[in-house]
Amino acid sequence: MERGKKLAALVLLALFAGFLAYTASVTPTQPLPAPIPPAAQLPLPPGPDLLAPKPVRFTQSSQCIDCHSQIYAEWRKDQHATSWSEEIFRSFSINYTKDECLSCHAPKPMLEVGLTNAPVLRDANRSDGVDCITCHQLNGQSHGTLGSKAVCGGIFKEELKTSQACYHCHATHNLFKEYLASEYPARGVTCQDCHMEKVTRRVADGGPVRVTRRHVFHNGGHDVEGLKKALALAMAAKDGKLTVTVTNIGAGHGVPGEINNRVVRLEVSVQVGKGKKTEDGREVDDVDEVQAHEAIFRAPPRLARDKVPSTQILPGQPRVLEYALPVPRGRVVATLTYKLEASSLNDDATLMGRWQIDF
Repeated sequence: MERGKKLAALVLLALFAGFLAYTASVTPTQPLPAPIPPAAQLPLPPGPDLLAPKPVRFTQSSQCIDCHSQIYAEWRKDQHATSWSEEIFRSFSINYTKDECLSCHAPKPMLEVGLTNAPVLRDANRSDGVDCITCHQLNGQSHGTLGSKAVCGGIFKEELKTSQACYHCHATHNLFKEYLASEYPARGVTCQDCHMEKVTRRVADGGPVRVTRRHVFHNGGHDVEGLKKALALAMAAKDGKLTVTVTNIGAGHGVPGEINNRVVRLEVSVQVGKGKKTEDGREVDDVDEVQAHEAIFRAPPRLARDKVPSTQILPGQPRVLEYALPVPRGRVVATLTYKLEASSLNDDATLMGRWQIDF
């Protein structure tokens, strides 16, 4: 009996020892790995930022409106946008048959051709004239004066901040040569300072506010207020002689600028009263013209510069005209007018200013 109990105890002990050995064999000695996360939480493999915008190759200005709507609208109102399609150019180029006139009015990207090289006529989108692509495109990416990380490129280009950016097209008619000979470069005044007003605004829609420039190239022959600031006139009557002085005070180039069909006309009228008076003794403003003079200021034809002298008024320079007065007392009235097209009627010219003196 006693022997049977001992045998049963040994069996139980053996079974327990076997159980311990078994559990030791299936229990890990190292911690189990962390649970595998869902696929959405897995780290991305090394490589480019998948969220970065892909570069876009811009080939025409209409693509710029999505991000630069305000600048695009300004350019659309400017004469650069109509440089190819405007009727004056169509007529002057004899319906696009004068090859020497065409390249400046629809040029290839100037940064690709070279800012110091002559412009080259592009093959497509000529109706856009001098457009966004003309001034900002290089190797399919846009370049500007601020720099950005835009999908179009937005690469900073120092030359676009300088007058050199205007040389490409405006050297053809001596305009750039006149600018370089003036005091403006030494004073640090660029073409942009006069023709592209500084403004603080968003360059790109929804972008940061920055200091930039308007893309309406104002103060030129198409701008009345700019014309009024270009020339000053002074008159003096002494010892039977009238002196009229016209001075270029507001343009960094000759006035009128560039092409031969633009004309500034000075009219001088010497008048005397008819002696009529009102009941209270005031003289009636009723006069007779006793003398009239005219002077025309105009650039020479491009192909005849060596033969036809220029009558332009260069930057900072006066033009002095003298006339003998036919009467000892009277009034002198002088007007300056501007015509974009020489063949236009004088009555259709833009008034630049009117002056008068009594002597």
